[in-house]
Amino acid sequence: MALARRLTRKEAKEVTRRRLLRAALEILNEQGETDVSASTVSRAAGIAQPSFYEHFRNKNELLRALGDELFRVMRQALGDVRRTALEAPNDTERLREQFRRPLELIAANPAWFRLALRARHLTSSPLGHSSREMIGNTRYDLVEELIQRGYPHDSPADVRRLQMVADGYIALTETLALGHLSGRYPDLDEIVDMLVLFTHGPRDYRTAHQPAGNGSAAGQTAQQRGAEVEAE
Repeated sequence: MALARRLTRKEAKEVTRRRLLRAALEILNEQGETDVSASTVSRAAGIAQPSFYEHFRNKNELLRALGDELFRVMRQALGDVRRTALEAPNDTERLREQFRRPLELIAANPAWFRLALRARHLTSSPLGHSSREMIGNTRYDLVEELIQRGYPHDSPADVRRLQMVADGYIALTETLALGHLSGRYPDLDEIVDMLVLFTHGPRDYRTAHQPAGNGSAAGQTAQQRGAEVEAE
């Protein structure tokens, strides 16, 4: 039987850091932000408190690192479902999964989500910086997806409108997610239904602004729109 390889010092430090982040997230979601501290996180992670300060200077730095990690995971997860949806743009189930995934991540981390929303407009908040960065990245990703779906983007006005659409999706998702966390909208599938419904307006905008060309492009656009409606 082969002996397990001993971790290098760098690997061991990374394991400890991740234990601290995992413990902080559990405390945040189960007990709230006020219970997150160097002592409580160290105790929950099962390490000596002095080791905490080898990784984070204070609670704020811990929360910033936690936000960066969670936002990275969320962006990667959303990127995966977005790519899958683009492979079959008329597949409604793939579009539904694209809306469902962020709602599931938010539902699994309610305290972190609420904290990120509160901190977003605080310039002095480390977590606020991560939250604003996440929104900027999400907006960029959504605009890129809309362009790949055939939305007009040739002029600054076109791009500005796509940014508005992206911001609308983000705001609506966050608002309905808060409704879910409060118990007002308990059924995630019903929320997904509404998010899909709200895509109809931007699709109509895309159809109305696609160039007619010599007539064949207009016919193709109509066929595409018909396929989308049929798939829905």
